[in-house]
Amino acid sequence: MTDKSTEERHASWLELFFDLTVVAAAAQIAHRLHGAESIGQVAACAAMFYAIWSVWTTTSVYANVAGERTRQRAVLRTMLGIAVMAAAVPGVFPELLPGEHHDAPEGRTAVFVVAFLLCRTIAARSAARDGQVVAFWPATQSIMATPWVVSLFVPETIAYWLWGVSIVVDLAFSMVGAGNPHAVEEMTERARQRQQQNAQREQRRLARLIQRGISPDRLPSPRANLLSVAQVERGHLDERLGLFVIIVLGEALAQVVAANTELAWTPAVIASSLAGFLILVQLWQLTSLYGFTPAPRRTASLEPWQALPAHLGVTASVVAIAAGFGGLIPAAAEHLHTKDRWFVFGGLALYVVTSVVAALFGRAPLKWYLGWALPSLLVLAAVAVFGHPLPAWSLALIAYGVLVWFSAYNKLVDSRAEGR
Repeated sequence: MTDKSTEERHASWLELFFDLTVVAAAAQIAHRLHGAESIGQVAACAAMFYAIWSVWTTTSVYANVAGERTRQRAVLRTMLGIAVMAAAVPGVFPELLPGEHHDAPEGRTAVFVVAFLLCRTIAARSAARDGQVVAFWPATQSIMATPWVVSLFVPETIAYWLWGVSIVVDLAFSMVGAGNPHAVEEMTERARQRQQQNAQREQRRLARLIQRGISPDRLPSPRANLLSVAQVERGHLDERLGLFVIIVLGEALAQVVAANTELAWTPAVIASSLAGFLILVQLWQLTSLYGFTPAPRRTASLEPWQALPAHLGVTASVVAIAAGFGGLIPAAAEHLHTKDRWFVFGGLALYVVTSVVAALFGRAPLKWYLGWALPSLLVLAAVAVFGHPLPAWSLALIAYGVLVWFSAYNKLVDSRAEGR
C-alpha cells in the first residue's frame, strides 16, 4: 500500500478552474499587444502581463505550500480579481490606444490596479493566516503597493515608469531574498512579530468580550501560535508552471485558427499557417517535454527563485509570438509589418535568451551555447532587423527552421545516450 505522504501531488480541480481566468487574460493582452503602435504601448502590455502573471504565481505558490489547507474562498476571490483585470485590459490607458479612442471606457486603469493590489493582498494574508513563511518566493507575502497607487494620480507616461520600478523591485526582492539566508531569517522574524501582534490583538478582543459578560466557554479557542518556513513541492509547482505555458500556447494557436476563418486558403496562407502550427509544436516540446524552462535537457534543476523568472520570460515570449501571428498569416503573401515581425522574432529571441539564462544557472555545456543558442539568436535578430523584403510566409518557415535547430541539441544528446 502506498503511503499517502509519498504520493505525487497534482493540480486540484480548484486550481484548474482558477486557470480559466488566465485564458481570458492572455487573450486580451495578446489582442491589445497586436494593436500596439509604440514602445509605450508595448511596455503597458508587458506591465499588465506581469501583473496578471504575478497574481497567478503568488496564488499558485500559496496553494502549493498550503496543500489541502488551501482556502477555497481566497482562490475564488483571486479568480474574480483576475477576471476583472482581464476585462479592464482594453481600457487601460485609453489615451494610448491606436486610432480613435474617444469611446474607450474610462476608469479601467484604476480598476485594473485596485484589482491587482487586492489579489496580491489576498494571497499574502492567506499564507500568513496559515503560519507559513514562503521564503522561496517572497513576493507571495509582500507587495510594493505605493508606486501602483501613485500611478493612478499622475500622467500615463510617468505611470509607466512607476509600474516598471515596482515590477523590477518585486522581482529583485524575491530573487535576492530567496537566495539570501539572512533575508530568509529576517522574513521569518518579521512574520513572527506580525503573528505575535495578531495574537495580542485577539487576546484583547477576547478580554473585552469577557468583560461584556460573555462566558469564556462560548468564546472561540485562541489560534495556535505556530510558524514554519514553507517547503515547496517541486513536482506540483513544475506542473502548475507547465500548465500556464500550455494556456498561453493555446492563445497562440487560437490566433492561427482565427486568422484562417476569414481568409482564402492560398498556398501562402497554408504555408504560413502550417509553419505557425509547427512553431507552436516545437515550443510545446521544448517547454513541456523538456521542462517549462527551455534549458538543455541534462542540466541541473533550477531553484524556485530561478525558475519563476525564467517562466515569466517563456510565457511573455509566447504571448508576443501570439500577437505576431495575428498579423503574419493575413499578410502571408505580402511584406510583414515591422511590428509584427518584431513580435514573432523578438518573442522567439526572448525565448532563446531566457533559455540561455536558465542554462547558466543549470550549468549547461559550452558546446550548446556556441552551437545552438548563439546561432539561433543571431538568425532571429538578423531577421527581425533585416527581414522586411521577405514575404511573410517565408519568415514563418525561417522561424520554424530556427526552432528545429534549437531543439536538435536535446534530440542529439538523447540519441547518443541511447547508443551507449
